[in-house]
Amino acid sequence: MDNYVGQTLGGRYEVREVIGTGGMAIVYKAYCTVLNRYVAIKVLKDEFSSDEEFRKRFYNEAQAVAKLSQNNIVSIYDVCQDTEGPEYIVMELCEGVTLKEYLRKKHRLTWQETLFFAQQVARALDHAHSRGIIHQDIKPQNIMLLRDGTAKVMDFGIASFANSQETRKVSTEAIGSVHYISPEQAKGITADFRTDLYSLGVVMYEMLTGTMPFRGDTAVAVVMQHLNTVPPVPSSIVPEIPKAMDEIVMHAMCANASQRYSSAQDMYRDMERLRTNPNLVLNYSGRDTDLDATRAISYDETVAQMRNEEEQQTQYMPRVNPDKNRRRVYQPVDEADDEAEQAAPVQDFKRVRTQPASKGNGGKIAIGAVIVLLLAAIAYMASGLLGGGAETVSVPNFITLNYEKDVRDNSAYNAFEFEVVDRKDSSGNYEDGEIIDQTPKSGQQVEKGTTIRLTVVTVEEDSETEETVKVPSVLGKSYEDAQSALRARGLSSTRKEENSDSVEAGYVIRTEPEPGEEVAVGSTVTVIVSSGPANTNKKVPDLTGMTQSAAKALLESMGLELGDVREQESDSPAGTVIGQTVAADTEVAKGTKVGIVIAKAKADDGDDGGDQGSGSTVSVTQSAVTVTLPTDRDSCSVTVSVGGNELYHHTVRTSNGTAVCKVAYSGVRRVVVTLDGSTIYDADYDFG
Repeated sequence: MDNYVGQTLGGRYEVREVIGTGGMAIVYKAYCTVLNRYVAIKVLKDEFSSDEEFRKRFYNEAQAVAKLSQNNIVSIYDVCQDTEGPEYIVMELCEGVTLKEYLRKKHRLTWQETLFFAQQVARALDHAHSRGIIHQDIKPQNIMLLRDGTAKVMDFGIASFANSQETRKVSTEAIGSVHYISPEQAKGITADFRTDLYSLGVVMYEMLTGTMPFRGDTAVAVVMQHLNTVPPVPSSIVPEIPKAMDEIVMHAMCANASQRYSSAQDMYRDMERLRTNPNLVLNYSGRDTDLDATRAISYDETVAQMRNEEEQQTQYMPRVNPDKNRRRVYQPVDEADDEAEQAAPVQDFKRVRTQPASKGNGGKIAIGAVIVLLLAAIAYMASGLLGGGAETVSVPNFITLNYEKDVRDNSAYNAFEFEVVDRKDSSGNYEDGEIIDQTPKSGQQVEKGTTIRLTVVTVEEDSETEETVKVPSVLGKSYEDAQSALRARGLSSTRKEENSDSVEAGYVIRTEPEPGEEVAVGSTVTVIVSSGPANTNKKVPDLTGMTQSAAKALLESMGLELGDVREQESDSPAGTVIGQTVAADTEVAKGTKVGIVIAKAKADDGDDGGDQGSGSTVSVTQSAVTVTLPTDRDSCSVTVSVGGNELYHHTVRTSNGTAVCKVAYSGVRRVVVTLDGSTIYDADYDFG
């Protein structure tokens, strides 16, 4: 059964709703009746419960995360391998959205916001790596963003350990993650910590640009781009991105793992330096010496290699443009042609694939290759000077870009001229300056200098349109400081208090609307302020009729402690509670000790049938039937029936001490309890 909504798992987790579905598991929101809190429960799907490989992956996640304790990693609370029920993992419940959902809404993030989230992920990876855990599936779908801005890494389902030889190969299960997979994962090479840094680099690229660095119609097409191409630097798509951010992202995404950051801590340090100094220049060379002889070279290196290299035979090299007055052409990854003669000009991070020449003919082959290339270059120059053989380029996709911000002054598009057609719009469906149509269409081959006709939206302003302003972030500030910050933006505020265990009383938990949202000037922002932790007082339960061990367990589950225990002769069943030092329903502070009085058989009393000679007794109260389990066996089968209705039938471990069946009856009812098929209690009880 794959739907457990309405069920109670493990006798304590009340399943409320489905909150997520993955390839091998379903995630539910549930309420823990013992600790009085909401949790997330990941249940292995029925079709995989008998598959040993999936079971291994399922418990690998629990094994991995159980070793970790860090604020940016979703915590694990419990693991259940009950043979009679579903297999599941109990985890911290995170109220928020995934980074993928956030990106769908925002399209792309500012470099500052990207840095804010990426630093948190880097801290999580640094902690995991220090414990020998490699996540292997870092992607926006596995990063949860909470309301307070905290980013949490989740889903360690395919994590591996640094000292293992486990590899992850591209298969149907990798299709969902193939955009973020590292080259070594694609090749089936054993991954190390730098695999996660590569994937984080891809995630940062997507956050910064709103697009994937590698795109294709099939998983294999995308993987081949990971292995053989380098995407344009983020600032070529969004010019305001700092150079250091380009360097951090591209350094993390080097195809050769040895050329990446050596640790998440190193990557975090560079991000911290950028955060404090936006003009930072890191001076990474962009060299990318791949495991298969792939390396990154610059324009000058390409020319030098043509003249001097005698030890290698070039398989593929970007064409050298002899016309210095011609403008450079930018080709987006998803539109670029695979043929070498249509390749984009070399950038600092461009990869070139080479292979060693044969030892005997190496010099001759290299010299011959140089001569051929030089002749080709001369012929090309001649054809250009004589006006023949115009160079063609692929038209990029301009639709959804902003003409002023993304296109007009972008040198990446110098190969084209532009004709702008203005389209007025008041529907609210487009942003001002957004390109909604283009001619020729993207992907078409045209001559350099071709005029591209772009239809650009001009949003008609309503003369009565209200002036708007973005809600500032005041999280963690005092209410007075928050008021001042809002007032400075022309906004008023209203105060609302809420309990919080993590935010100090008097300080802001969140605002409604959230920071960054556009609102009309003069609007009122609701500021939710912490009133401190909720009342931690506890109501003392009624312990009457329970055994000492059951009373102790109940008190501890409620944050209370068992105090002094004394015995007193009584007609009540021996070993059951007949009195307590703090009356039931009394409110007391957490940790309060509650003493109890235990019934002791009178001297002339015989055996009352409650003790079965193996340590097993039964206690009945108006709210529960409690069975003290025997000590002469490892497990036993317990059945409880009230008024002819079987309420409880479980095989339990005797090490649990007791088995408790909660009841809600009135009037006199017959209570029957059996232990391993033998009746140990059969009597009428007045439930009131």
